[in-house]
Amino acid sequence: MENKKSHYLNSVVLLRGKRGLTKTKFILDTGSPNTILSHMDARRLQLPYNTKEEIISIGGQKYQGYSYPKMKLIFLSENKKIIKEEMKVLFVKPTSQRQEIDTMPTIIGTDFLKEKKYKLFCDIANDEAYLEKDE
Repeated sequence: MENKKSHYLNSVVLLRGKRGLTKTKFILDTGSPNTILSHMDARRLQLPYNTKEEIISIGGQKYQGYSYPKMKLIFLSENKKIIKEEMKVLFVKPTSQRQEIDTMPTIIGTDFLKEKKYKLFCDIANDEAYLEKDE
């Protein structure tokens, strides 16, 4: 029996905040209700930790959540069209020095799909997954 590794819908996105632009990989997580920037992406963009939100659980760990009101997410479509979406995102900060947070990826959650009206198509048997949006 062949052992296949887990597959996730992931790709690259540009993030633009008031203080910069960074390119990052993301995972589309249909189990996450929120879009959450990784700690490293938030640091690279120099996001301020001044809008405290709820405690966020990720992988069994709890982190302090913060929000950024207008993050611009920039994607490149299959036909090379630039797609820009802007929305409120959350980002996290460790609640103790023992927490390993630097390896956590940026997560695109179901809030993005709902708010921006994207449809997720997934064909696990053929290792295909993509998003579509009605124009």
